[in-house]
Amino acid sequence: RELGLSSGINAEYGGAAAILGRSCPSFDLDTVAFSGECRALVKQATCYGIRAATRYDVDTVTYELLEGDVRNIEKLGNLACDQAERCFEQVRTAMQTCLDNNEDFVEDTIDAAERAYRENFEDRVAEFARTKKGSLLGDVVTMAMDQFSSADDIQAFLEEHVTERVQTDARTAGEEAAKLAQAWCDNDCNSKAARFLESIFGHMNGGGCTDASRFCGECQSRATSWFTRHQLPCCIEEVVQKGIEAYEYVVENYEDALTGYAETLGDMLTTTGYDEAVAIKDRVVTEFECVSDVYTENKPVCA
Repeated sequence: RELGLSSGINAEYGGAAAILGRSCPSFDLDTVAFSGECRALVKQATCYGIRAATRYDVDTVTYELLEGDVRNIEKLGNLACDQAERCFEQVRTAMQTCLDNNEDFVEDTIDAAERAYRENFEDRVAEFARTKKGSLLGDVVTMAMDQFSSADDIQAFLEEHVTERVQTDARTAGEEAAKLAQAWCDNDCNSKAARFLESIFGHMNGGGCTDASRFCGECQSRATSWFTRHQLPCCIEEVVQKGIEAYEYVVENYEDALTGYAETLGDMLTTTGYDEAVAIKDRVVTEFECVSDVYTENKPVCA
């Protein structure tokens, strides 16, 4: 574990040095991320990420496996509630210092990031796209490399598509998400959600429900039977309702644009990549409908 954690931290050090070393010499990753208000949160998040990569490196993720991980996520969530805001302020202050000391900080940092990508990752990404040619993921990576060959390409794309309206909606969404997160923390929703997940995961595991990636069928039946004696916590219900509101807003205001993007993407995919995308979409829609049916039939009564 210590070796894995050290490797993860070393990678973060290397990335920060390569990207911020010239644009902001005063930036010290150890001080900003691994000390003060961020120390415990960053260390625990890095540790969890490394351990989760090993934990879920299995052929089939079961509900038993998920149940056993709930307390780890709960502890990390509680730590985030306690320290994330202060950690963010520590990072924001460090970034402001960089901006104050270098009027070209943003441009210099983007240039450094592009240079680091070309020197360390571009060949590997190209090789990945080549080996995955004809698959959905391979097609998407190839299209991204063709369209975004430099930071200037990305900036031009954003200037074309991220309109003032999109920016305003994004700011509003961020503010609403912050309020929702604060309410979640204030009402001890990490622990309430954790007890719910432990209970329903434990109930669902077994019988014909052996694969957590497939809900329809036996897993849906076992979830439905759990709800005959339990209720969805109102903490989670509030998040679900906010998600539904956001989805309806996006559909109402951006459906035409999103449909256009999807059609353009479909035209650019290979035949096999397109078929894979359609299969994934059909499965996601089917699974979502099964989850929606269970939720609709068992909506909690909340104040």
